[in-house]
Amino acid sequence: MSVLRRWGPVTVALLLLVVVRLAYLVDPAGRDEAGYLVVAQGWHSGGTSLYGDHWVDRPPLLIWIVEAAGSVTGLRLVGLLASLVVVAGVAAAARLAAGRTAAVWAACTAALLGTAHWFGMSRTNGELLASAFVAAGLPLTLLALRSERARTVAAWAAGAGALAAGAVLVKQTILDGLVFAVALVVVTAWQSPTLRRRCVTVLAAGSAGFLAALALALALAAARGTSPGDLFDALVVFRFQAGEVIRESATSATPERLGILAAIWLVSGLGVVSVATLARLRRDRNPVLVATAAVLVVVTVEVVLGGSYWAHYLVQLVPATSLAVGLLVVRLPRRPVVVVAAAVALATLANTVFGLATRAEEEHRSFVVGTWLRDSATPGDSGVVAFGQPNVLERAGLAAPYPYLWSLIVRTRDPELRELTAVMEGPDRPTWVVDWSGPRPWGLDAAAFRAVLERDYRVVATVCERRVWLERSTTRTLESIPDCR
Repeated sequence: MSVLRRWGPVTVALLLLVVVRLAYLVDPAGRDEAGYLVVAQGWHSGGTSLYGDHWVDRPPLLIWIVEAAGSVTGLRLVGLLASLVVVAGVAAAARLAAGRTAAVWAACTAALLGTAHWFGMSRTNGELLASAFVAAGLPLTLLALRSERARTVAAWAAGAGALAAGAVLVKQTILDGLVFAVALVVVTAWQSPTLRRRCVTVLAAGSAGFLAALALALALAAARGTSPGDLFDALVVFRFQAGEVIRESATSATPERLGILAAIWLVSGLGVVSVATLARLRRDRNPVLVATAAVLVVVTVEVVLGGSYWAHYLVQLVPATSLAVGLLVVRLPRRPVVVVAAAVALATLANTVFGLATRAEEEHRSFVVGTWLRDSATPGDSGVVAFGQPNVLERAGLAAPYPYLWSLIVRTRDPELRELTAVMEGPDRPTWVVDWSGPRPWGLDAAAFRAVLERDYRVVATVCERRVWLERSTTRTLESIPDCR
């Protein structure tokens, strides 16, 4: 009975997390989920692009995870597992830092945030998968600093470093584990001179684990034809180029997304916890609290400077926010904490129920168009969506001869559509072309592409207000046009 009383709230929160994430299994694939699946399926040695047949500005561990998942359903189940790892990781870290009560609150927070529809939790994205590595590394860092034996210190620290590298190898900007460890070690060494030698060991062993994991991943990727130089171009150089493209092509939708992002940050409780954590530092310089605050600040700055302002970027804040709740609850008056927590929980649950009861219009359109293509195509057909929407191709089961599956990549690497035009005129030209974005989206120079499209293809259907073109020398038995509502 005492065990149930102690951990009952965590059990309820975990059951809620599992039920909600299982309910998400029936949702159509998101653009990133589908795109990563297409990339993973086309990654082979000897390909002409970064990952065999396709190019994406993401590290190789993400592609390996998606490849192992194998399908949208498999990827959603991996997302469920990642959410459970986040809960376990932050609970373990909170217990080591502040005891059982902190662990319960941290676990419940992570479980609740793991259901939040407004973060895009219905999809398994890179932020969620990387957060599992971050959360798993938090308790290892704390154990390294608590251990007395040098060999044990080094082992825990090396493991934490490897997990921090795992997060970077899923999404290159997620340095949370590294930030937490460095901040914790520096503050500990500053406040406790007797622990400085141990802190040096933690930094050295953690760095070794981090670098060893990176080296191993680079070697395995190179064995499949993806070189370190090409990865640097994709993960670092491209991000600066894409940032410039985003700034130059920003529309009214960009500040609107920023406003929505800020509202979600506030209403979801992420903002309240961040502000409360920073305010607490004025009187409490506990090293774990300082390190957690450092992560919250760094991640928030990253999200703002990124320029795209997609809500799912906030998923990266979940591990640090959950740990911060556990640390704060044992330091602040209980009544206001409970009131704020109840308000955030009600808002999150209401949003999640709303999300489960509605559907995203754009993804529904992609699902309908992709289903129609699947039913109208024959084995061996290929396709291109102009531009983006890889979930159409994934749903249709069509091979993609054009290496760029996302609109931002097209706008950055092929703004004059020379590569696309060459594909359209080459021996591996697509069987189908879906005109998703109109004749001149985002200022792309589409004249040559349009000329080839109109010369060599014909419109055979309009599905969900998107024109579908078929190669002129090809005949197919077309399905009836579905209702897009």
